[in-house]
Amino acid sequence: MKKTILCLVALILMLCSASVWAASGDEALITDILRQAGITEPVQLSQWGDTAACFAGTDSVKRLVLLERHDGAWQIVIDNPTALIQDADWPELYLDSDISIYWTYILSDQEVLRYHSSRGPDDVWGPVDQYYGDSGYGEHTYSWITMWDDAHGGEIIRGLYVSDENDNTELVKTEYLPAAWLSGDIRLSDFDLRVFPTLVDPQFGAWFENDRFFVEASAVLMPGCSYIKGILKDGALHFLVRDLNTCEKHYVIVEYASRRKVNLIVSTPLPENTALGYENFTDSLWIDGRCVTVQMLYSGKAGLEYIYDDGAQAEGSGGFLFFGDRTVWDGSAVPLQTILYGDHPWDDITQINWNTLPHNLSEASARMDSGNYAMVVNPDPSDRLHLRERADKRSRSQGKYYTGTAVGVMAQDGDWTQVTFGDRSSWVRGYMMKRYLAFGQSGSALRLDLSAMPQLSPAHPILKVYRQPQAGSYVTHWQENHGSMRVIGIIGDEWYHVWFPATGEYGFVRQTDLAAGNG
Repeated sequence: MKKTILCLVALILMLCSASVWAASGDEALITDILRQAGITEPVQLSQWGDTAACFAGTDSVKRLVLLERHDGAWQIVIDNPTALIQDADWPELYLDSDISIYWTYILSDQEVLRYHSSRGPDDVWGPVDQYYGDSGYGEHTYSWITMWDDAHGGEIIRGLYVSDENDNTELVKTEYLPAAWLSGDIRLSDFDLRVFPTLVDPQFGAWFENDRFFVEASAVLMPGCSYIKGILKDGALHFLVRDLNTCEKHYVIVEYASRRKVNLIVSTPLPENTALGYENFTDSLWIDGRCVTVQMLYSGKAGLEYIYDDGAQAEGSGGFLFFGDRTVWDGSAVPLQTILYGDHPWDDITQINWNTLPHNLSEASARMDSGNYAMVVNPDPSDRLHLRERADKRSRSQGKYYTGTAVGVMAQDGDWTQVTFGDRSSWVRGYMMKRYLAFGQSGSALRLDLSAMPQLSPAHPILKVYRQPQAGSYVTHWQENHGSMRVIGIIGDEWYHVWFPATGEYGFVRQTDLAAGNG
């Protein structure tokens, strides 16, 4: 894919050179119009039909200039200094027709940043979209495409694509962000590349959050708060703000993807010294000397992702505690073998008490409640326990489950326990034999032993996780989400039942889509 990007760049340059003067007699006319506008040394002047474009540097300001020919006369229709990165080298300019323009920054031999706009049927140059491609992932290229759409009053759509060495491309995920306030800054005539939620450092090729976008978003979406800082995470806007009435700090997540309605998830008041971002922990809250990171668990609910204790790390005790929906574990334990399981008070930022965060697993366990849960325990760890449709050994098996699988306890029926597990979209219910279950209790957590579960890795960067063990609806996960995945059971000869402790998500994966891992 690296060769593909470099060949594409070379092709663009050749086409650009070939299309510079489709009508050679226009060169003098165009340069004369530019000279009248004070542009005596246009950069990369190009023409296609009735459209011409160039860059201009005047008074140390870099500008994108676009000309059109109407009734035989050329005129400047766009002269925009905010469409270019001022502290970067000139991008490569390319007109691929008289209604489409590209300007591309070659950040490295692996990274490309490209902007594009097209002229519509109304003869107006429309919204600008942004493409960022990185081929530094072995045989795969990861690409983000960011664009503005008029739908729902105006929104940002961001798509992540993965391409293999044969240019087979798949859309991994799509993010929707409210952005009605951008309507005046997104079309080419007024486009300001600082309006997008993320920018790219031209020197280092690194993504960073664009503060202007978050300031404007905060003012529109939370008029009763003063903005402190914002980030983009989990496909949602995350903010640290101060309530103008109470003067208290809050962490706010703007959820938008569901039905394109803005839903604010507002935390309980934070300690006054709380900051957002600390050294390399750019998406963490800094609370009393610890990094506290928040994540979306599912629609409408956000909880803690991890706590990093700098003092504990210095003392050699690891320093990381990770959280999920009903889970807590020590992030320094590699490979991960034990997870605390049970209801806990850190899975909902709208209810959390930020002054009582745990420092270690013992403190966490003491504030958890596993009274409604149990763990599968097979006498032979390599064996698996059947989940039956009814409380009968002759009943149909719905799957065979490994030691360490957590289940919810619904009812007792003689030698059998009615159990359930899953998430909102992938729910499983059945019966397991009581003697093969270890039951939790109130006031402490179950300690799930994961050592019997095979650690399998996806055979491809993109993994399809199905709602049911059959072809149908599925969600895609990519490499960054695979780390916490556990195979908890086997369904026939085709499916694995998998669990993501970090978020509490369950689903089914084809056995052929996983390969042996390192444990």
